[in-house]
Amino acid sequence: MASFNHIPTNIISGFLGAGKTTAIQHLIKHKPKSESWAIVVNEFGQIGVDGKLLQNDDVAVKEIPGGCLCCVASQSFSVGLNQIIKQHRPQRIIIEPTGLGHPKKLIDTLSSEFYESVLDLKAVINLLDARNLSEPRYLQHETFMSQIAMADVLVANKLDQYTVVDRKTFYQLVKSFDRPKARVEMLQQAKININWLDIKHDQQRDTSLSNTHSTHSHNNNLVTNVDSFWQIIEGHADGYNSISWQINNSVVFNQQDLICWLNSLRQESKVDRIKGIVRAENSWLSINMTEHESEILKIDPCMDNILEIISFSHLQAAKLDAELRSSCLSFEG
Repeated sequence: MASFNHIPTNIISGFLGAGKTTAIQHLIKHKPKSESWAIVVNEFGQIGVDGKLLQNDDVAVKEIPGGCLCCVASQSFSVGLNQIIKQHRPQRIIIEPTGLGHPKKLIDTLSSEFYESVLDLKAVINLLDARNLSEPRYLQHETFMSQIAMADVLVANKLDQYTVVDRKTFYQLVKSFDRPKARVEMLQQAKININWLDIKHDQQRDTSLSNTHSTHSHNNNLVTNVDSFWQIIEGHADGYNSISWQINNSVVFNQQDLICWLNSLRQESKVDRIKGIVRAENSWLSINMTEHESEILKIDPCMDNILEIISFSHLQAAKLDAELRSSCLSFEG
């Protein structure tokens, strides 16, 4: 890999639903036309959603599903990263770890002797939802706090949803770090300034919250049902649970029934994250839901229906699968 020299590389981290994919989509739109970029996407489940949403003629996208980059998928990450460098020769690499990914080992890998002549680690940018800073289950989650601690640029996304208390809590958190951030911002719609990508990563940044990994568990996935049309995978890591579906594109969903069901899950069951790409009766849709909000957009047709639900609570796979099937409108051959 000696023929590739000091490619600017950024990590864009953030807990579940913070807006990482939206931020990268915004950056791609503002990418200099003369530059070649590559995006490496890691997801909690085995079935990738974010990588599909980032597909773009202007960038190369590499998906690494099935766990956080710092543990289960670390070897896959190195192989995938090496492949995308050799095949596409990018002039910038952006890495989107899973929302449950601890950044320490990823940063260590990118800064290691193997990559020191290949990559130039620039700003680690972390997005968060300041509304979560009042909830103990976030503040007590090691990965959530470590992502914030190791960021060079800290962004409170979804500013338009914040109360005065949310803003005050965010700035109190900012003041708690021994080493100041390079930039601290509040934004709407994850509109990151492209110039922030060139901020140098500070290797001396306060890492006191990321030196222990005792609570960081591996992602265990269980394939519970596979046929030619319908695949389900359950995942468990870091106290969170996931159920992912990959469903043949001949399956068409009733949009109203599906969205009503998903909204009831996030409102009544306290599901943390729902994302997917599904075929409804009139169009393909991207689905992006958190506890606080819901975004449904029309998109171009895709290879398959894919859906993922992530929750801190236990998920009943058989029950949820039956409910999802009930929203099917038809199976078209």
